Amino acid sequence: MKLWIASHRVDETQIYEEENRRFGFHLTFDEEALTPETAGKLRGYDAVAVTTNCRIDETMCRFLQQDGVRYILTRSTGTDHINLEAVHRYGLLAANVPGYSPNAISEHTVLLVLMLLRKMRRQMERVREHDFRLEGVRARQLSGMTVGVIGAGRIGATTISLLSGFGCRILVNDLYQNEEVKKKASYVSLDELLAMSDVIILHAPMIAANFHLIGEEQIGKMKPGVYLINPARGGLVDTEAVCRGLQQGRIGGFGFDVYENEMATQRKDLRGKPLGDPLLEKLLAMDSVVYTSHTAFYTDEAIRAIAGATLQNLEDFRKNGRCINQR
Repeated sequence: MKLWIASHRVDETQIYEEENRRFGFHLTFDEEALTPETAGKLRGYDAVAVTTNCRIDETMCRFLQQDGVRYILTRSTGTDHINLEAVHRYGLLAANVPGYSPNAISEHTVLLVLMLLRKMRRQMERVREHDFRLEGVRARQLSGMTVGVIGAGRIGATTISLLSGFGCRILVNDLYQNEEVKKKASYVSLDELLAMSDVIILHAPMIAANFHLIGEEQIGKMKPGVYLINPARGGLVDTEAVCRGLQQGRIGGFGFDVYENEMATQRKDLRGKPLGDPLLEKLLAMDSVVYTSHTAFYTDEAIRAIAGATLQNLEDFRKNGRCINQR
């Protein structure tokens, strides 16, 4: 079978080739994202592997079907970049990679929390300028704080486990309760979590019901000076409302690895160029903001797990016509 791997990083080639020894697929690596303009290159291929910066909409599904592509493999847990209704309508099959490395994202989440509490951005800028004064860099300790986690799936549960070692009180909101999570955290309503938490972490999935889960109304229910962390999906947050909350002091800090309009900047080298996004530029100018560009997942262990699971999904489709991660 022939697999086209879009949005490929050259430094990951060896990992994919090593994982492919089990399967023997014909792999073609392309550093460019899959777009309607580049879709024609896939003629004769059985499958395409994409990332979250490849938009698989109805038009793309039609192009892929016309070119003979049967399988869409996303190298991500989330599938909000894929119109699954269109995928099914055009007779295509799609699969994702759930739970490839909860630890990678959870460790990064805790890092964002600590960077905000320790005013690390300001500290690093001070040191770079050879300013070693203490004024303006007094921090807060995570121990003794109340941390609210929205979403307690694999990643949320792992974050709760990591946080439990810091001596903080942990609240959690989820539709389903987990007995293991109960040992470390207390389940509460969303409103209770918003009102009681010093730090709020988003690990919820990006489904229609969760669009702008955190907006003006929810921010109004939070403690003044709350720290908000979003390592999940950009659409969970009304970014303009969060920006206003930061400007007004209602939000003490915002740490995010995902952004609503990240398709315009993600994986691009824009050094010396305008971002063309006034809202993002406004956020990045604040020293109460820490932004990492969708890198929470990006560890050696995670990439190997993603490569192996993606290729296994294709093998299952080839052998059985379906796979356990089918969407």
